[in-house]
Amino acid sequence: MKKTLGIIALAATASTGAIAADITPYVGLGLVIDKAGTSAKRVGFNPNAPINNIGAAIVEDGGGDMKFDAAIAGEITAGVKWGHLRGELEFALRSASEDDYTIFSGNLRPGMKLNASTKTSVKHNSYMANVYYDFEIKNSNWAPYIGAGIGVGTYQQKATVDVSVIGRPVPIEDIKNDKTEFEWQVALGTAYQFTENWAADIAYRFNSSTIAGEFVYAHELKLGARYSF
Repeated sequence: MKKTLGIIALAATASTGAIAADITPYVGLGLVIDKAGTSAKRVGFNPNAPINNIGAAIVEDGGGDMKFDAAIAGEITAGVKWGHLRGELEFALRSASEDDYTIFSGNLRPGMKLNASTKTSVKHNSYMANVYYDFEIKNSNWAPYIGAGIGVGTYQQKATVDVSVIGRPVPIEDIKNDKTEFEWQVALGTAYQFTENWAADIAYRFNSSTIAGEFVYAHELKLGARYSF
């Protein structure tokens, strides 16, 4: 009986050691280029509003679809790899993307020319928990992977409207909103193992959230490097 218990204890110890040896921590850095979009509409302009109240001519959600410029993000990741699975925490710091366009340019009445433009900038940072599955290719340093993540995003939005009548600026108050919302993402990529410790990876990600009832999303290209301990 004692001999049997000893064998079981030895096997358990060996198994625990093997499992622990398979868990590999890593850290990473990445550069992300994203192109954001949203179901939200631009502001519009009503040329029939009273001339003495230009602010009333600005119509919320009265324009076309917003089209944001490409933005750049830097990200830091830390995680562990266990067999085919990886779990990691990700923090991404993004630059602001902008939607800049002319609302109205023309004559409100003979001799009264009006120009109105608007610019909406959004800065978006993410705090995510991701899970990945790595596919092994026999006798290759390449390892394709798929993954998904959930977390929260902070969004800082500023909308500016510039209006001038016959060259004279008309003061319009800026609109600022700060939001923290749930967000999710999915990823498809591949990594190349240069050395036992260093790997580079490239991936496509789709990141999304809902803000004030509007669908917000970003198509992202990530270039990164990982160091495994």
